[in-house]
Amino acid sequence: MEGNMKKKNVIILILFVFLLTACTSTDQPQQPEGCFENMPQSIPGLKVTGARSEKNVINNMWPVICKARQVYQERLKDNPKLIGTIELKLSVEFNGEIGPFSITRKTIEDPVLEKRLLALIQFMDFDPNGPQNSESEILLPIHFNP
Repeated sequence: MEGNMKKKNVIILILFVFLLTACTSTDQPQQPEGCFENMPQSIPGLKVTGARSEKNVINNMWPVICKARQVYQERLKDNPKLIGTIELKLSVEFNGEIGPFSITRKTIEDPVLEKRLLALIQFMDFDPNGPQNSESEILLPIHFNP
Protein backbone atom coordinates (compact mmCIF):
# COMPACT_ATOMS: atom_id res chain seq x y z
CA MET A 1 0.00 0.00 0.00
CA GLU A 2 2.85 2.37 0.83
CA GLY A 3 4.40 1.67 -2.59
CA ASN A 4 1.13 2.62 -4.32
CA MET A 5 1.00 5.89 -2.37
CA LYS A 6 4.59 6.71 -3.38
CA LYS A 7 3.74 5.97 -7.03
CA LYS A 8 0.70 8.21 -6.86
CA ASN A 9 2.71 11.02 -5.26
CA VAL A 10 5.39 10.74 -7.96
CA ILE A 11 2.74 10.79 -10.71
CA ILE A 12 1.08 13.83 -9.13
CA LEU A 13 4.41 15.63 -8.88
CA ILE A 14 5.25 14.88 -12.52
CA LEU A 15 1.78 15.99 -13.62
CA PHE A 16 2.06 19.19 -11.57
CA VAL A 17 5.44 20.06 -13.09
CA PHE A 18 4.10 19.26 -16.56
CA LEU A 19 1.01 21.42 -16.01
CA LEU A 20 3.05 24.25 -14.56
CA THR A 21 5.38 24.17 -17.56
CA ALA A 22 2.50 23.90 -20.04
CA CYS A 23 0.46 26.69 -18.50
CA THR A 24 3.32 29.17 -18.41
CA SER A 25 4.52 28.48 -21.93
CA THR A 26 4.75 31.62 -24.08
CA ASP A 27 4.36 29.81 -27.41
CA GLN A 28 0.57 29.76 -27.10
CA PRO A 29 -0.81 32.79 -28.94
CA GLN A 30 -4.04 32.88 -26.93
CA GLN A 31 -2.26 33.00 -23.56
CA PRO A 32 0.86 35.20 -23.97
CA GLU A 33 1.28 36.01 -20.26
CA GLY A 34 0.73 32.44 -19.09
CA CYS A 35 -2.38 30.69 -18.04
CA PHE A 36 -2.13 31.02 -14.26
CA GLU A 37 -1.93 34.79 -14.45
CA ASN A 38 -5.35 34.88 -16.09
CA MET A 39 -7.27 32.85 -13.49
CA PRO A 40 -10.82 34.25 -13.31
CA GLN A 41 -12.86 34.99 -10.21
CA SER A 42 -15.79 33.05 -11.68
CA ILE A 43 -16.50 30.63 -14.53
CA PRO A 44 -19.82 30.96 -16.39
CA GLY A 45 -21.92 27.83 -15.85
CA LEU A 46 -19.85 26.44 -12.95
CA LYS A 47 -22.07 24.73 -10.37
CA VAL A 48 -20.78 23.52 -7.01
CA THR A 49 -22.79 21.64 -4.39
CA GLY A 50 -21.32 20.70 -1.05
CA ALA A 51 -18.99 22.54 1.28
CA ARG A 52 -16.42 23.75 -1.25
CA SER A 53 -16.70 27.29 -2.54
CA GLU A 54 -16.55 28.27 -6.20
CA LYS A 55 -13.26 30.03 -5.47
CA ASN A 56 -11.81 26.81 -4.02
CA VAL A 57 -12.97 24.83 -7.06
CA ILE A 58 -11.52 27.38 -9.51
CA ASN A 59 -8.19 27.43 -7.64
CA ASN A 60 -7.96 23.63 -7.74
CA MET A 61 -9.29 23.14 -11.28
CA TRP A 62 -7.41 25.99 -12.97
CA PRO A 63 -4.30 23.89 -13.81
CA VAL A 64 -6.57 21.35 -15.53
CA ILE A 65 -8.34 24.11 -17.45
CA CYS A 66 -4.97 25.55 -18.51
CA LYS A 67 -3.78 22.16 -19.76
CA ALA A 68 -7.14 21.52 -21.47
CA ARG A 69 -6.71 24.79 -23.36
CA GLN A 70 -3.23 23.76 -24.42
CA VAL A 71 -4.54 20.39 -25.65
CA TYR A 72 -7.31 22.26 -27.47
CA GLN A 73 -4.76 24.49 -29.23
CA GLU A 74 -2.94 21.35 -30.39
CA ARG A 75 -6.21 19.81 -31.66
CA LEU A 76 -7.01 22.98 -33.62
CA LYS A 77 -4.12 22.13 -35.93
CA ASP A 78 -6.06 19.05 -37.07
CA ASN A 79 -9.48 20.71 -37.02
CA PRO A 80 -9.45 24.54 -37.28
CA LYS A 81 -13.26 24.70 -36.91
CA LEU A 82 -13.24 23.02 -33.48
CA ILE A 83 -15.36 25.30 -31.25
CA GLY A 84 -17.67 24.47 -28.37
CA THR A 85 -17.99 23.33 -24.78
CA ILE A 86 -17.23 20.19 -22.81
CA GLU A 87 -18.95 19.96 -19.43
CA LEU A 88 -17.35 17.82 -16.76
CA LYS A 89 -19.06 16.36 -13.72
CA LEU A 90 -16.86 15.29 -10.85
CA SER A 91 -17.09 14.39 -7.23
CA VAL A 92 -14.49 15.53 -4.72
CA GLU A 93 -14.21 13.28 -1.69
CA PHE A 94 -13.84 14.61 1.85
CA ASN A 95 -10.04 14.15 1.74
CA GLY A 96 -9.59 16.02 -1.56
CA GLU A 97 -9.37 12.96 -3.80
CA ILE A 98 -11.37 12.89 -7.00
CA GLY A 99 -14.29 10.46 -6.94
CA PRO A 100 -16.36 9.53 -9.99
CA PHE A 101 -16.05 11.88 -12.97
CA SER A 102 -17.36 12.03 -16.52
CA ILE A 103 -18.26 14.24 -19.46
CA THR A 104 -21.94 15.09 -19.07
CA ARG A 105 -22.48 17.37 -22.05
CA LYS A 106 -20.48 18.37 -25.09
CA THR A 107 -20.87 20.44 -28.21
CA ILE A 108 -17.48 19.35 -29.55
CA GLU A 109 -16.92 15.99 -31.23
CA ASP A 110 -13.24 15.27 -30.72
CA PRO A 111 -12.49 11.93 -29.01
CA VAL A 112 -8.80 12.80 -28.59
CA LEU A 113 -9.58 16.03 -26.74
CA GLU A 114 -12.15 14.24 -24.58
CA LYS A 115 -9.79 11.38 -23.72
CA ARG A 116 -6.94 13.74 -22.80
CA LEU A 117 -9.23 15.93 -20.72
CA LEU A 118 -10.46 12.94 -18.72
CA ALA A 119 -6.86 11.76 -18.25
CA LEU A 120 -5.99 15.13 -16.68
CA ILE A 121 -8.70 14.72 -14.06
CA GLN A 122 -7.81 11.14 -13.25
CA PHE A 123 -4.65 12.08 -11.31
CA MET A 124 -5.60 15.39 -9.76
CA ASP A 125 -6.44 16.05 -6.13
CA PHE A 126 -8.03 18.98 -4.35
CA ASP A 127 -6.57 20.46 -1.21
CA PRO A 128 -8.01 18.60 1.80
CA ASN A 129 -7.50 21.45 4.27
CA GLY A 130 -9.80 24.11 5.65
CA PRO A 131 -13.55 24.40 5.86
CA GLN A 132 -14.02 22.75 2.47
CA ASN A 133 -13.07 19.39 3.99
CA SER A 134 -16.21 17.53 2.88
CA GLU A 135 -17.63 15.96 -0.26
CA SER A 136 -18.69 18.18 -3.17
CA GLU A 137 -20.18 17.73 -6.63
CA ILE A 138 -18.96 19.94 -9.45
CA LEU A 139 -20.32 20.70 -12.92
CA LEU A 140 -17.61 22.51 -14.84
CA PRO A 141 -18.12 23.67 -18.41
CA ILE A 142 -14.90 24.35 -20.31
CA HIS A 143 -15.49 26.66 -23.26
CA PHE A 144 -13.14 26.26 -26.24
CA ASN A 145 -12.68 29.06 -28.77
CA PRO A 146 -9.66 29.60 -31.06
